[in-house]
Amino acid sequence: MKNPTEKATAKHSLQQQELRPAQIHWDAEGQPFSDDFNDVYFNTDSGIDESRFVYINPSRLPTRWKQHQGSFTLVETGFGTGLNFILTWLEWIEFQAKNDVTHASTHQHSNHLHYISIEKFPLNKDQISQALSLFPQLKHLTDQLTAEYPLLIKGFHSLQFKHQNLTLTLIFDDINSALPQLNGPIDAWYLDGFAPAKNPDMWSEILYSSMTQLSRANTSLATFTAAGDVRRALSAAGFKLNKVSGFGMKREMMHGEFIQSQGPLNSPFNTLKPWLKPDIKAIKNIAIIGAGIAGCTTAYALARRGIAVTIFDKHGIATEASGNPQGAMYAKLAAGEATHSEIYVQGYLQSLRWLHQHLEAGDGWDNCGLIQLASSEKEALRQQKFITNTDYPSQLLHSIDQKEASTISGITMNCGGLFFPEAGWVSPQRLCQELLKHPLIRIEKAHIKNLTEFKESKGFSHVVIACANQSQELLSDSYLPTKSIRGQLTYLDQSVEALQQNPIGLKTVLCGKGYIAPAHQGKFCLGASYNMKDNETEMRLSDHQKNFHYLEDFGEEFQQLHHQLQKQAAESFPGRTGFRCTTPDYLPMAGPLINEQVFDQDFTAIRKNLARYPRQKVAFHPGLYVNIGHGSRGLTSAPLCAELIAAYICGENFPLAKNHAEALLPGRFFIREMVRNKR
Repeated sequence: MKNPTEKATAKHSLQQQELRPAQIHWDAEGQPFSDDFNDVYFNTDSGIDESRFVYINPSRLPTRWKQHQGSFTLVETGFGTGLNFILTWLEWIEFQAKNDVTHASTHQHSNHLHYISIEKFPLNKDQISQALSLFPQLKHLTDQLTAEYPLLIKGFHSLQFKHQNLTLTLIFDDINSALPQLNGPIDAWYLDGFAPAKNPDMWSEILYSSMTQLSRANTSLATFTAAGDVRRALSAAGFKLNKVSGFGMKREMMHGEFIQSQGPLNSPFNTLKPWLKPDIKAIKNIAIIGAGIAGCTTAYALARRGIAVTIFDKHGIATEASGNPQGAMYAKLAAGEATHSEIYVQGYLQSLRWLHQHLEAGDGWDNCGLIQLASSEKEALRQQKFITNTDYPSQLLHSIDQKEASTISGITMNCGGLFFPEAGWVSPQRLCQELLKHPLIRIEKAHIKNLTEFKESKGFSHVVIACANQSQELLSDSYLPTKSIRGQLTYLDQSVEALQQNPIGLKTVLCGKGYIAPAHQGKFCLGASYNMKDNETEMRLSDHQKNFHYLEDFGEEFQQLHHQLQKQAAESFPGRTGFRCTTPDYLPMAGPLINEQVFDQDFTAIRKNLARYPRQKVAFHPGLYVNIGHGSRGLTSAPLCAELIAAYICGENFPLAKNHAEALLPGRFFIREMVRNKR
């Protein structure tokens, strides 16, 4: 029998609509007014005072931050203009300035604030900026918020602010769909949004049951309303309430705390699947094996939370698959795979934010745009199906014809495709170098051959395996069905005779069967070949020739170049080889590693019915995590997976929906095999 949350979630999943932006207008004083709810977002004269009076002060945040261990999570129902977030952020900055905030590794008190806000009808970046311009004293934070503010795309958006131990997760979705995707625990609730009489859908059964599931003992709540229905529902959900005088003309409001004694992860009300709940170990020092894009992004995600990290790699920084001088950074989205597309869109947007924060355009990356070519009838039909079945904003991607593709690329194209205006190329090595400048990260050259001996000798509390194909050597007892795919690049120096006679001014990245980026440091990077079950590291003539054939997809100028290059010995061209690490379902593996032998015994019931899993803890390998299997999409997926790993280790809410976290779980293949009775 399903509990109320599960039943309600199922109902709402059938009714999900595409994201609709807020409908607003501006009054004579420049104040935003919601046409959806026929109400103001805040009081222009006293909006700051009201926010502090209703939400921040009753939540006693500075006192609790000083006493709290680990990451502190606050959930707001209704982001609106972002005023509550900005003021909480300001409080956080002042708290850190007044207190000797120590690193998470000491576990003395909180050093990371995770602010989660759910908004069904979001404002866009310009509207946020205009609304908050009414408070010029907050401009230094408003500017940072709007710089990171995401496109209006349904789902999770995890925003990090450079040099600050703060995460803002914006969830653009109906609250009844969003709340069941949080994993908890929650330390404070801001029940904002509009009044129950104006917005009854928000004040729902799912809201109250989710608060019961996700709150720990003494979790606070603050709300502007004192409506009887709300008061009774919150009391039934386990909150002890205080009804007090409201702000200004408002007669009453409420605040209170959760009085249940059990923590949310152990609560019988919690619906989080047990294989998403590893035990939270005390953090001493963390080792990451692998200094490619997966390892370096994971190190940075942990370091920005104040945790010391050591990276071990036998060669150095980004020398394997991450060593390519130019990698295409975009998301190839599937029309019929919603989970895949949602994860890769979120990852793509996450990566863009990281790149803007850490690299200057032209120094290791260029958001010159990228065209995913409709170079065959099959691909053209696939793209058309995708555009028809989705509703992404044009700033993310849009369809272009042959003429538009030619204008954008600067060369004569034979077809159109999908254009990603903010995508482009990245040097993975350059990004890794920049991330590793964090003072809490150090790197050590070492070839780790025996994981057990390594853990015992070094005394690390946690180890993250991020060494792609080498992971099979270190985790030989685990079922991690990765595949190694050889790829060879070909470098086309602009000094070659064919390019000197007919220079090609490519302005954007082109992706067909292969890819080519605008020339960088005097050469084009062309590739990459795709060879399964091939461990050969030496470059070979046949793969250079394969790469030359890719030129046929890239328009007339490159077709002519191909014909000219056929007259030249291919072995004279330089390049490099690397080995992608992929998975059977083409999603990365990011998360804790289950002890499969014990899991098979404890959860044998799922062989008959996956839905009837035992309500007990899963045996994980203590402190052991993996971040592998990114294939050729690591530039898109690695930063998001890094944040997920950090959330697991630090006991935070995930930066993405829990069903997406489950889709990335390393043990998913073992569980699937059990369900199919193949193991």
